Amino acid sequence: MAVGIPIAIHLLQLRRYKKVYFSNVDMLEELQNEDRRQRNLRQLLILAMRILAIVFLVLAFCQPVIRNKASQLRSGGTVVSVYVDNSYSMESGGMDGSLLESARRKAREIAEAYKPGVQFQLLTNDMGGIQFQWLSREEFLTSVDGLQTSAVTQNLSVVARRQNDFLRSATTANRHAYVIGDFQRSTTDIANFPQDSSVLTTFIPLGGSGVANVYLDTLTFDSPAYYAGATVQVEVTVRNDGDRAVESLPLRLSVGDRQRAVASVDVAAHGSATAKMTFSLGNEGIVQGMVETTDYPITFDDRLYFTLPVVRQVPVMVVGGRGENAFLKRLFDGDSLVRYRHTVVGQIDYAQFADGGLVVLDELASIPSGLAQTLHQFVTDGGTLLVVPAEGAAVESYNDMLAMMQAPQLGEWTARKSRAEQVSTDMPLFRGVFQRRMEDMETPTVEGHYRLMVQAGTVSQSVVRLLDGGDYLTATPVGEGSCYLVAAPLRSEYTDFVQQALFVPTLYNMALFSTPPVLPYHLLSGTEPIALLGDYDAEALPHLVQSSQGEAAGSQPYVIPDIRRIGSRQWLLTHGTVTQAGNYYLNDAGDAAPIEGLSFNYIRQESVMDFCTPNELKRLVDDMHLSHCTVATSAQKSMTDYIQQRHQGKPLWRVFLLLALVALLAEILLLRSKNYELRSKAAANF
Repeated sequence: MAVGIPIAIHLLQLRRYKKVYFSNVDMLEELQNEDRRQRNLRQLLILAMRILAIVFLVLAFCQPVIRNKASQLRSGGTVVSVYVDNSYSMESGGMDGSLLESARRKAREIAEAYKPGVQFQLLTNDMGGIQFQWLSREEFLTSVDGLQTSAVTQNLSVVARRQNDFLRSATTANRHAYVIGDFQRSTTDIANFPQDSSVLTTFIPLGGSGVANVYLDTLTFDSPAYYAGATVQVEVTVRNDGDRAVESLPLRLSVGDRQRAVASVDVAAHGSATAKMTFSLGNEGIVQGMVETTDYPITFDDRLYFTLPVVRQVPVMVVGGRGENAFLKRLFDGDSLVRYRHTVVGQIDYAQFADGGLVVLDELASIPSGLAQTLHQFVTDGGTLLVVPAEGAAVESYNDMLAMMQAPQLGEWTARKSRAEQVSTDMPLFRGVFQRRMEDMETPTVEGHYRLMVQAGTVSQSVVRLLDGGDYLTATPVGEGSCYLVAAPLRSEYTDFVQQALFVPTLYNMALFSTPPVLPYHLLSGTEPIALLGDYDAEALPHLVQSSQGEAAGSQPYVIPDIRRIGSRQWLLTHGTVTQAGNYYLNDAGDAAPIEGLSFNYIRQESVMDFCTPNELKRLVDDMHLSHCTVATSAQKSMTDYIQQRHQGKPLWRVFLLLALVALLAEILLLRSKNYELRSKAAANF
């Protein structure tokens, strides 16, 4: 009906033409036809603009929307899970001062978009048990206000699985998940994202900025074990994540409360460099220290803490079959670092195997099956076994035990003389022994030996190889320990190895490195159990207390960790209770003196400031065909408006109102152009 109004006006305004006769009408007739056609076209265009203006205006008042069935709310209730990335990378700059504050604002806007009565979940990287419960809107907003950064880092796929599992526990028709973060490339594993169409997931990237960051990546030591008075060499790896090279970056190494070494390093852009620092061990009880540098504005990764496994006394048990070996006794007996014992098969105290260390089977006539089983468990738990067979021994009993450990087998005895061709000096057994490769090194000679046969499935390594192609000494990893096998007795009538300089570091390092392997530090995000050196009474509730070296030392109260016994060793699990990097002491609850030291560092996954853009996220989602996932591409847009628009449909009234204004503007321009032509003709006639 409204469209009929401009049509009626158009019909009433039609002008009838009157013919006027002239003597010469050729030119006048041509001009008259041209004006008539132009005027009729202009009137039709004006009519069309008036009709469109009315049509668009009426449609605007109708408030049409475009609805998406996948995101439209259905009857049956709604639950919402909101994940906020609270890792250290969220401390970088954002629109609200930091990305974490921007994430808080987004979480509040999400809550405001839903009606009262909707249940919420707030999930962070900590994933504590308290976070897996439903919250009201008020409780959710209170929890959002209390969000703090955490040392824990989670991959995106892990977060999605935890969200989906919790949302599926609710019997509602609408399950919505939101992921708010900076989407670092190191944690954004869209390829592992779960395919769950029952949960509508929305990614909200906050646009992390690529801040240049220089950080300490790793610490490595030149020996797995140290003793009092030893010289320690530590190698620090420094990485530069920025676009500019860094020159003379200072490094400081401290042990206890004293600075022990300094160094500087040049790091190329997007590169890494290493620096070596050395210090000497005194009579410290527990050796703990740190390496630090100075870098701004990201500082959480500028320190690396460590604890060294200092050996007090290594137990060495020699089980002799043909008397006590003079060379072994001379090497180990009387050494303050070694607790040397010699025994025979019938007098073995099997309880002493729990102490670990080195066990030498020296020329036994045979190996009883019970002893073989015990030794296999001993090596698996981290001990070291050296098997020295006797000439004419019961080879079958040896091979039965060696087969358990997947070590080489003893073949036939050969009395032919042979010389060692090669010594594998690059093995961990010789770490710190050779400063450079020795081409003219004196190698052992053997007068007679067993042929060592490598069977299928054997995982041994050759330590000393003979000229005839056979092995004289092999090393086989078994569980957490090692089994060494020598092809001949360690006596001067069989070999000159016992009289050479190589004999001492070879046997001594077997003993020194026989202590259970202990890492110098652990990562706070790690979930693997930590092997302990001490033996604790779990019922006494041992305490884990932060020492003076650490982030905010003394601010964290003691932690009662979970200690479990597996085999002959005890293992510690933190279950996320340790949240600050630093050095810690572990002691029994009733004992004031610390028994053992542990070091924890922040995971370096957060140190790489490389983020996915919203367009990259959309491309990854499309490539993985995640139809239930959407990306909110604008960080500035209010999430309240975004969610309401998605659930209620996209309104089009603004579009139609704009089109109505465009039609009215076109009408005005057409009318103005008509008046301009009339004024031009009048001026020409004048």
